[in-house]
Amino acid sequence: MDKLEQYRQYIQTILTKHGEYKPLREDIESELIFDTVHDHYQLMRVGWNGLSRIYHSVIHFDIKNHKIWIQQNMTDVDLAQELLEMGVPKDDIVLGLQPPYKRPYTGYGVA
Repeated sequence: MDKLEQYRQYIQTILTKHGEYKPLREDIESELIFDTVHDHYQLMRVGWNGLSRIYHSVIHFDIKNHKIWIQQNMTDVDLAQELLEMGVPKDDIVLGLQPPYKRPYTGYGVA
């Protein structure tokens, strides 16, 4: 399996695992979005909390230039660490949720 396909599988595995956690409210669903053509991957929460609409991205990954970009992480889990444990090199993980000027100091890839 080539590197790009392997990274897609790693991301889908992580999102599927986190998507199994059920929101406390029955009216809120977890939705997994796997766009393997454009390499955008998300775990969304969609539904209702009483009269308030719930629609937000919990986790968002992109693959750009054969690197995994963590664009959003609204969990208390270190997604970069999960990727490292799967065998992804630090240079292939970009913390897109950090401003560009901070990325060189994160110990991960910069772009």
